[in-house]
Amino acid sequence: MLKFANLSLAQKRFVVAVIESNKQYKKDPQITLKECASIYYTLRDQRAGVKNEKIGYPNWLFNKNKVERGVYQLPIPTDAELTAYKQELTAKLNPVVKAKAKVAKLAKAKTVIVKSKPAVKAAVAKDEIETNRLQRIIEESVSHDEDVEDFNQILRDNGIEV
Repeated sequence: MLKFANLSLAQKRFVVAVIESNKQYKKDPQITLKECASIYYTLRDQRAGVKNEKIGYPNWLFNKNKVERGVYQLPIPTDAELTAYKQELTAKLNPVVKAKAKVAKLAKAKTVIVKSKPAVKAAVAKDEIETNRLQRIIEESVSHDEDVEDFNQILRDNGIEV
């Protein structure tokens, strides 16, 4: 059985919406599939054209909290869990609070002092950057002269006819 504290924010939204639509589920948390579907479609229709919170269909409820055929157990929140949910919801809807927390965290960040590298290594690194990869490969490769070596002759010497 799923508990309210273990649900995602979208799942918590559905449970709270069900409880708000009908207070009987707070006392008797068992809901049928038909009731669940009718509440979902009612909420969806109320949302049409209005920028309210989106509530998804509760497929997560059907496989975990099955009591019997067609009857499911709602994970009812306690008062403390409900207040924590409301705080979580306001924090999600108000991104300025999160941004301020990140800025405060960055302000407290430790400064790191980096020792300077010798100028010789900087000059060598600059030269390496200037020569690209292809130039380095050409410089490192062994030169091949067609007059000195004939590949077909090497094959004939090894018994392969060309």
